[in-house]
Amino acid sequence: MSAGSVPIAATSAGSVLIVDDDTAFRFAMRKALARLGYDVREAQNGREALAALTQGEPPDAALLDLRMEGLDGLAVLRRRGACPTRIIVLTGHGTVQAAVDAMRLGAFSLLEKPVDTEVLKPLLAQAIAETQRAKSGKDAPVPKIVGTSRAIDEVRRFVARVGPTEETVAIYGETGTGKEVVAQHIHLASTRAGKPLVALNAACVPRELFESELFGHKKGAFTGATADHAGLFRDANGGTLFIDELAELPVESQAKLLRALEMRQIRPIGESREVPVDVRIIAATNRDLWGEVRAGRFREDLFFRLQVLPVMLPPLRARPVDIVPLAEELMQRVTTRKHVLDADARAALESYDWPGNVRELLNVLRRVSLFADGDAIDGALVRRMISASVFAQAQAERQEQRVMPTQLQGPEPMPQETTVKPTTTNLANVERQHIETVLQQMDGNITRTAIALGIDRRTLQRKLRAYGYASTGED
Repeated sequence: MSAGSVPIAATSAGSVLIVDDDTAFRFAMRKALARLGYDVREAQNGREALAALTQGEPPDAALLDLRMEGLDGLAVLRRRGACPTRIIVLTGHGTVQAAVDAMRLGAFSLLEKPVDTEVLKPLLAQAIAETQRAKSGKDAPVPKIVGTSRAIDEVRRFVARVGPTEETVAIYGETGTGKEVVAQHIHLASTRAGKPLVALNAACVPRELFESELFGHKKGAFTGATADHAGLFRDANGGTLFIDELAELPVESQAKLLRALEMRQIRPIGESREVPVDVRIIAATNRDLWGEVRAGRFREDLFFRLQVLPVMLPPLRARPVDIVPLAEELMQRVTTRKHVLDADARAALESYDWPGNVRELLNVLRRVSLFADGDAIDGALVRRMISASVFAQAQAERQEQRVMPTQLQGPEPMPQETTVKPTTTNLANVERQHIETVLQQMDGNITRTAIALGIDRRTLQRKLRAYGYASTGED
């Protein structure tokens, strides 16, 4: 069944699109979400998902499986364009790195299969609220640039100084450091603040559509061009165009971008004449752009044209004094509850190096707010939610990969007569002890224990039955 709706109630809690090639999973989720009052739609592959997201009225939220035949979840994220729908990615079969890539492509949050509806409900409520706000044109206020560190003070001074100018700005920084937030503040500090700020994530646009997306096209200019398309330059006319993930821009499109910057004119595909545009460019990347130039993937002349006013955003690990104030600010965005971080929770936040930066912190706080029993947040909960972060898991994988070659070389071979004495505790016993400890910390709650351990609920239940636990069917 594709793109169907389930009539459930006179007043819907919002529309949710389920994207999965597993018919049984879609059926189960459809029933569960319909009982919660949602208008449910379905897509059985990536192409149907893109149609549902980009044609007609988009859903308020989507549950997107990463691993599908044909167009997978990452391809859907890349190709969804300016669709306002907040997308929750399901990572039952995806690798940790794929989950990290999904976050970089703008996934709202991540959930492991099998999906626990008690975990999903508050996430859906948050996602739907954000989407509906975006659809109404009443976007949330621009997030503050939070922190008291010297590094973040320098960023504020940069914004205040360059904002009123007309110069091109290049923002560098790791994934999740807040490059788009800084771009928004630069726009608000400029004389263009009353005009549009249009954003393009270059990682989300298929290479063959870059020029059409940026410069527009005329009806009939190519197969599929069924109507005139203005393009982002004309959408941003008089205002600011923010190009994120700049290094993803195809080399063949870079020359036209350079000409647009220098001549303030563009030529839509299929047009015979150039069109004047008045747009300020703010570009951002998490890559070493000069390294991309040397590798032949980025034009040197465009690189220098963008280097008029460069700024480097510091990663969170370089400004630990800002982590707790930032967490307290973000907590107000993810929940209406009056959560308070205790001293151990603050220490847990400050002791982690946050490879995913602010984006990772925001997602950890979403999980913390979901699993907090009361308003007080303790360190144990924070550490469990950090350990479940896909960025943390990806970092662990990368560290393991770096270590493996050395380990494989190993020391000199042992003589054949050398024997290894068995240890008193085998791996299975260590695993059992760890599971039982976490289960006790979670007061016997199966769902929370599974999330803290980073495994799915069914796997945990199977292990507990093997350990002799009589009943594991209820939390």
